[in-house]
Amino acid sequence: MLTCGPDVFYGEKLGGDIVAGLTLITVPIGNLEDITIRAKNKLMECSTIVAEDTRVLKELLTRLEIDYSEKRIWAFHDHSEETSLQGMLKAMKEGEVHYVSDAGSPVISDPALPLVKLAIENSVDIQTLPGVNAPMAALELSGLPATPFHFHGFIGRDKGKLDQFISLMSYQYGTHIFFEGVSRIKKTMDHLSRELPEWDFAICRELTKTYQSVYRFKGSKWEKTKVDVVEKGEFVILAHNSQKKNTATGEVSKLAQEILAKGAKPKLLSKLLAEITGENSKEIYSKLDRR
Repeated sequence: MLTCGPDVFYGEKLGGDIVAGLTLITVPIGNLEDITIRAKNKLMECSTIVAEDTRVLKELLTRLEIDYSEKRIWAFHDHSEETSLQGMLKAMKEGEVHYVSDAGSPVISDPALPLVKLAIENSVDIQTLPGVNAPMAALELSGLPATPFHFHGFIGRDKGKLDQFISLMSYQYGTHIFFEGVSRIKKTMDHLSRELPEWDFAICRELTKTYQSVYRFKGSKWEKTKVDVVEKGEFVILAHNSQKKNTATGEVSKLAQEILAKGAKPKLLSKLLAEITGENSKEIYSKLDRR
C-alpha cells in the first residue's frame, strides 16, 4: 500500500542523491510556489549551474533564498561557440553540471538540446528534475483532447511560413500547441480563424500567474472573442484538428499505390499510414487497391 508522509510519497523515498554528468532542472514559469522539492534541494546542494541568462538565474536563487556566492554559474545560449560546448563537456565529465532554464523546461524553450546531444554522444549520464511547463499547463486548461498532441514551439512570422504551418496542422489529426508573441497574437489568430473556421481553439495567457486567462472558442467565433483578449504577457495557442485525412484520395493515396506497385505488403503499409494520418489501419487497408 502506498503511503504519504514526511519521507515517503507514492511509494518512493524523497531525496536520495542522483548523480549525473548533466542534470536538467525545470523551474517555475510564473509562480514561485511551483518549484519542486527536488529542484530546490538540488539548486541548494549543487556547485555548478548553467543558465541561458545568469541574471535571471541569480534572481530566481535569491527569491528561493539560496546562497549562490560559492557556486560556479555559467552562461550557455544559442550563440555559444564550439569552445563553450567543449568546456561544458569537460565539466560534465569531471563532475555534475546543472542546466536551468529561464522558465519551465530546459529543452522546450531554452537551448539545452545541444548540451543533451553532446552528453549522449560522449556517454555522459543525464538526469531530469521535471516540473511545470507551459505546453502541458495550457493543454490541461484548454479542454481540448490530449491525445494525440503536437508541440511546435514558436511558428514562422511571415505569411508564407504561417500558411505552411496551417497545411502541416491540417494534415496532422489532434491538438496542436505553439507559442506566439504578444505583438502578433491577434494577427496570427486572424489568419488562423479565416483558414480554419471549424476548428476549436484555446488561447492561454500568463499561465500560473496572477492574471492568467484562458479563451476557448471556435475559429468562426474569433471576432467575438478577439475583443476580450488582453494583449499583455505570454501566450500559448492550441488548435484542434478533429478531421482525419482520407487516405483513399489525394497525394497520400497516390503515394500508397506507388509503394504497393513496388511490392510492399498492404497490411504493413496500412499500419504505417495509420501512424501518419491517425486513421484506423483496418479502414485504410480496405481502401487500398491490392489488385
